[in-house]
Amino acid sequence: MLSEAKRLRAKLLFSLNGMQRLSEVGLILSFGFAAFMLLALMSFDPADPSWSQAGYQTAVHNYAGPKGAWIADILLFTFGWIAYLVPPLVAFIGYLLTRRSKALLEMDFLILGMRLIGLVLTLLCASAISSINFNDIFYFSSGGVVGDVVAAMLLPNFNFIGTTLLLLCGLSTGLTLATGISWVTVADELGALTIGVLVALYQAPTRLAYHLMQRSVEKQASALSIQAEPVLPEKKREPQMFGETLPETTRQSMTKAVESVDEMLFKPLQHDNNAVESNTAAEEQLPLPQLEEVQTLSSRGYFADKQRVEPLPFAPLDEKTEAVAFVSVDTLADDDLSFSAVDDGYYPEQLQQLEQSFADIERQTVTQAVVMDEDEDDIPASTHFSPDDLPSLALLDRPDKATNPIDPADLERVSRLVETKLLDFGVEAKVVAVLPGPVVTRFELDLAPGVKVSKITGLSKDLARSLSAISVRVVEVIPGKSYIGLELPNQFREIVRLSEVIGDEIFIQAKSPLTMVLGKDIAGKSVVADLGRMPHLLVAGTTGSGKSVGVNVMICSLLYKSTPEEVRFLMIDPKMLELSVYEGIPHLLTEVVTDMKEAANGLRWCVGEMERRYKLMSALGVRNLKGYNQKIQDAIAAGTPIRDPIWKPSDNMMTMPPELEKLPSIVVVIDEFADMMMIVGKKVEELIARIAQKARAAGIHLILATQRPSVDVITGLIKANIPTRMAFQVSSKIDSRTILDQQGAESLLGQGDMLYLPPGSGVPTRVHGAFVDDHEVHAVVSDWKRRGKPNYISEILNGEPSEDSLLPGESMEGDDAESDPLFDQAVAFVTESRKASVSGVQRRFRIGYNRAARLVEQMEMSGIVSGAGHNGNREVLAPPPPKVF
Repeated sequence: MLSEAKRLRAKLLFSLNGMQRLSEVGLILSFGFAAFMLLALMSFDPADPSWSQAGYQTAVHNYAGPKGAWIADILLFTFGWIAYLVPPLVAFIGYLLTRRSKALLEMDFLILGMRLIGLVLTLLCASAISSINFNDIFYFSSGGVVGDVVAAMLLPNFNFIGTTLLLLCGLSTGLTLATGISWVTVADELGALTIGVLVALYQAPTRLAYHLMQRSVEKQASALSIQAEPVLPEKKREPQMFGETLPETTRQSMTKAVESVDEMLFKPLQHDNNAVESNTAAEEQLPLPQLEEVQTLSSRGYFADKQRVEPLPFAPLDEKTEAVAFVSVDTLADDDLSFSAVDDGYYPEQLQQLEQSFADIERQTVTQAVVMDEDEDDIPASTHFSPDDLPSLALLDRPDKATNPIDPADLERVSRLVETKLLDFGVEAKVVAVLPGPVVTRFELDLAPGVKVSKITGLSKDLARSLSAISVRVVEVIPGKSYIGLELPNQFREIVRLSEVIGDEIFIQAKSPLTMVLGKDIAGKSVVADLGRMPHLLVAGTTGSGKSVGVNVMICSLLYKSTPEEVRFLMIDPKMLELSVYEGIPHLLTEVVTDMKEAANGLRWCVGEMERRYKLMSALGVRNLKGYNQKIQDAIAAGTPIRDPIWKPSDNMMTMPPELEKLPSIVVVIDEFADMMMIVGKKVEELIARIAQKARAAGIHLILATQRPSVDVITGLIKANIPTRMAFQVSSKIDSRTILDQQGAESLLGQGDMLYLPPGSGVPTRVHGAFVDDHEVHAVVSDWKRRGKPNYISEILNGEPSEDSLLPGESMEGDDAESDPLFDQAVAFVTESRKASVSGVQRRFRIGYNRAARLVEQMEMSGIVSGAGHNGNREVLAPPPPKVF
């Protein structure tokens, strides 16, 4: 463990990437230059030769050398005494440019301009104040050239006092613009501090007198040899004072004090935000001697039988997080947290930073622990998981805080602008509602009588141009309203994190194990979907539109919602990049398929499994997989498990039918099925169509993704059987119609912006897809790999197809086409003509298409011809027959 900790610490120490190294170098250079200037200023000698004076000595006494003497001379000549503030300012600017560059890039240009103006105003006013109030430095003016010029402009007009007042106002204004400091808050804090000091001085004699009285009472109790017994935790007792032998007046006074505190502090607390404040107010209402007395008695254990709720500075931590927090204190030092105690707590901003830091440490620790445990051999191989045994939300990144909230005044201004631009095009409309979202804002318009919606749709590009927007999407029909919608992109786009939607109540309260996260709608509400109700999903969009991220979000949300006993995956990844990260999770039925020949076998296995499940459900008299699992569970709970009704003695070596168990849902994920159709051929389309037609009740669901939304990939057969579709950004209206049967996807913004067509609805919903980073996916996968090993089924990729999985016109591979009397003649014809086509064999021998196809396929299995290419052509591999002379 010690060596592993050293290795991890060394890895963290030498873990800078390229940009981080440049950032560190920039920080070092800025601090070094600031230190050089400060050294030159502190060791300035007026006899040194410099910029404004020729020295009479050849030796330079400045510690920074001749260049340092020049720099110090220029700074003092320009700013005077203010020059000593330039090095810290340079160091601070270097820190901002290197360590806070991301925050500077996200800063509003208005705020940045105000900061620069405030900085210039502060330097001018400070130099002028120094010029008219302080003594000169050597032969330099105390305010430098800058201060002298400003003072010379103001003094003739406002005299000394007026100029000083104006400069102080300008200095305060510049500091406010540059730093954002609130002088009202500063005055309040100074006033509160002054009042606190005065109150403490006023109460000091009373406190001293009370402590002396308390000490005398304790001595009296000690002399009487009476000591209060500590209250045992298992036995409730009334709080006792110093004994019954004390004087009656003293005992009554102290008992009254305890009863008053009992009434105010230990009454039942309501679970609201005012509970802690009421306790604090009750304590403040007590007289000072009684309050001190109660605190002393409480510290000695007299109120152990009372339950008092103390205000916590932050949410309670579990043991793991608490241990990490105290071990990794040096990690918190990098986050620039300042802990200011206020009534044993912290300020709200520091609370949020503290909780964020603890959550980041917990997530990093959990992730590191998962990765470290990944190589161990003692991973359980059992597939029995508890429903509560699901990944922690700490594995995911926290939601981003809204740094640029939308101003209602801006929404009002844009609403009037939209009305004006529509009126320019001859359309009278009024904005009746505005729905701001994380990415776009919808303006609901009430059209004047007689205005057609098609006219607004035709003006979408003109509106985008006149409003200076990337694109404008017109929502022709809003369900339940008589208005139309105009969706405009926001100036600052927010990122919808996966943890933000998974932590929402709509996902937590969903009972279906097939609940998937999609993202947020334009109003900022979380959008989830049930794959069991879809029952299949088609995802399409161009490259870079967020399609692969959306698929990863759906898979990760299923891993957060279901165990391997509830959902199993069959993943097909032709690109060998997107889904290969999930290799090794216990949800997989087989390895992630990257060979398209094996992918066809996997789909055939799904067809055979679908037919087997239908036979089981038919024999048990249930309608779907949910009813089947419920019946099996009830039978097992009753102690009378059900035997397999379709078992045959030839299936295995068992002497009696096996007991039935619950069946999981199967989710088939195909990342790029257009590539699979290109390699394998039209058989894939027929297999997908067959699964999509019948597999809903059997618990088998498809998620198909493609980046080529053309009619030869998304065919009418697939669209007819998969009504639920998801369209990301596409390049043309034709592609949008191919996916959704309507336009609109060409106006999306990309990066997860999509149109979701739910089942049973013809109106798509605009959803901003959630984002999951690669390290989050790796953390979730590693967590599941640590919990158990996958139980692969070898028959999925290598097994022979059954009679149920054959397509129409196909035959079992056991049917030997070589026994056909025309096989030798067909081989001779193909090798001689050097053309291997089913239609050619069919015309040459005047046979049916199925028979000719079997002959050509047998030639392929025998190595005479090659497999069919993307255009269906085959190459003859066997040499031509020898010529007979």
